[in-house]
Amino acid sequence: MDNYILMKYSKEIEDLSTSLGFTRTLFLDRDFVLIETDKKKELLDKSNKTKLAKVFLAKSEEMLRFALEKSKVDIVLGAEDINPKESLHFIRGGLDQITCKIAYDNDKTIGFSFSSILNSKSREKLLRRISFNAKLCKKYKVQMLFSSFAKNKEELRSAKDLQIMFKSLSRYS
Repeated sequence: MDNYILMKYSKEIEDLSTSLGFTRTLFLDRDFVLIETDKKKELLDKSNKTKLAKVFLAKSEEMLRFALEKSKVDIVLGAEDINPKESLHFIRGGLDQITCKIAYDNDKTIGFSFSSILNSKSREKLLRRISFNAKLCKKYKVQMLFSSFAKNKEELRSAKDLQIMFKSLSRYS
């Protein structure tokens, strides 16, 4: 299992990640880039410039769909944080059957961050949305990635803990 970390490379963190059971540790700006933008042209420019793996942090439904359809990003992260409020009748997880179909057709991966769960103010809503998105991804055979995306050493968890957490979230969806 790969561990994506939102920190600069550190031998200490790499050794800690290996001792926690991860086969590979990927660091920000060494192994992948994180693209955060709300402008389409900027997204295209940044995704075309680098040869590293590209992780896009979605901020709106329009940018999520654009990233899945037109850009060269590999992983889309944060779809469950797009909509601030729930609908009265359904869960607004950011993904739907159309975006899942687009993600499958364009070989994109939907990412889920354990760090966002740890730092969430409304954890139950976020867990419900992740579970809903995992169900959609399973149904439409979209590749999924659940990783720590840790911003500091304290947010790291073992690979087994992350696997169990994601398995339990995707099981009840």
